[in-house]
Amino acid sequence: MSLVHDEIGSVLNNFNFNFLSQSASTSPRLQRVSGRKESLVRKYKNYRQQQIILASEPKKLIVLISNGCHDRTQSSNQSKALDWFNSRSVPYILVDGNDARQRGRRNELFEVSTVRGNYPQFFFQHKDGNMSYFNFERLEGLNETSGLPPEVLAQHPELETWEKVFGTVVEEFE
Repeated sequence: MSLVHDEIGSVLNNFNFNFLSQSASTSPRLQRVSGRKESLVRKYKNYRQQQIILASEPKKLIVLISNGCHDRTQSSNQSKALDWFNSRSVPYILVDGNDARQRGRRNELFEVSTVRGNYPQFFFQHKDGNMSYFNFERLEGLNETSGLPPEVLAQHPELETWEKVFGTVVEEFE
């Protein structure tokens, strides 16, 4: 009988050892989690690298507004945005979504943003023809971060600033 107990004990000890060692970093579940995490981190790093490349390349700024906009908030945001661009001498192409002659262009921009009837909207047209969209909230955030002291910006290089985003805006591509 003690032989059977010894054999069962050996099997249980083996099981406990295998289970405990597997529940560390080699368990299939943890391997899946860490593999997934690694994949997400890699995708994010690639995405950020692409954003940095796009931010450093020449681009045109397209501003979609509506001169017939009756919403006070949207009208105010349009005025603020244009004032900020003009005061900082940022070149932009203005598209009036209310102008019948510009409806085709407006609809193209709506396809990029997937947002209809909300103004203002902002787009970067890159040299390769790709378009990227951002909204007024992001523009407002850029305006606010640009007012931060230089030492704060130096401590937080991940913060987007007006200069980082609009520093490479051009009127025309060379």
